[in-house]
Amino acid sequence: MGGKSSQQKGKRFEREVAKQINKKFETNVRRTPLSGGMDFKGDIICIDDNSIISEFSFECKNQEKLNIWKALEQSRNDAPQRKMPVVVFTKNHERDYVALEFEDFLNIIKELEDLRKKSI
Repeated sequence: MGGKSSQQKGKRFEREVAKQINKKFETNVRRTPLSGGMDFKGDIICIDDNSIISEFSFECKNQEKLNIWKALEQSRNDAPQRKMPVVVFTKNHERDYVALEFEDFLNIIKELEDLRKKSI
C-alpha cells in the first residue's frame, strides 16, 4: 500500500481516534486540518480548552512497519509548549496503543493515585 491509499488509511485512523476521544470525554476533538500543516501541529486538535484532552498533543500512526522512535520524535517536536506528546498507533487487524515518555506516564498514574486517596 503506498501513496494515496496509505494517506487515506492514516486520515481514517486520525478520524477514528478523534471519534473515540470525543465519545469517552464528551469534548470537541477533530482531525487537524492538513494534519500538521499550517500553524497546527499534531494530528488531532482539541477545540475545547476546558477539556483535559487539550493538555495532550496526539500523533496518530496506522502503519504496518512503524518506526516508533521516529514517531516519538515527531510527537515531541510537534507538541506545543506544556502539552504532553502522545503517539497513538496501530496496524491492520491490531488493537490501538499509546506511547509516551515514561516520566509522563508515571505523572499520570501519580495524579490518579492522589485523586483516589482524596476521595476515600
